Amino acid sequence: MSYEEAMCAMILDKSTDTSGITQVAALSDELQPVFDKAKSKYQACDIELFFVFRCLPEEYERKSTVRYAKKDNTIYFDMTVSEDQYKTFSKSRQRYELSHYFYAFLSDKLKKYKIEHLNHTEFMNDMEEWLKDIGWFQSELEASMNEYGE
Repeated sequence: MSYEEAMCAMILDKSTDTSGITQVAALSDELQPVFDKAKSKYQACDIELFFVFRCLPEEYERKSTVRYAKKDNTIYFDMTVSEDQYKTFSKSRQRYELSHYFYAFLSDKLKKYKIEHLNHTEFMNDMEEWLKDIGWFQSELEASMNEYGE
């Protein structure tokens, strides 16, 4: 891939802000194959999608936000989940909750942006398939069966 092609590709990346009490940081690492598939399939989309996974105490009152940085051509998805809730969940339950929140948040917020060469419905259908491939976005029954095995 040439430098020009690299500059005109979809990039997905992430960071975390957690205390380590929960599995949120480790679970977010599971997304790398999904990010790689999106980058490969949506090379024509010149945008970076950057996700911040925060798992914080409710007393912080931190809300999830999205912003577009024109200078960087990046959409920042800053997602916050409750450490107070997640610390009571098994790893399977955390994966279930986080994956459904991630998918719904991405789908809802991404459609507010017009990204050249990106069909929102097709992208979200691909994301759903790729998330399922890594064990994310399971049904509640599948998640509870995994939880039973822990």
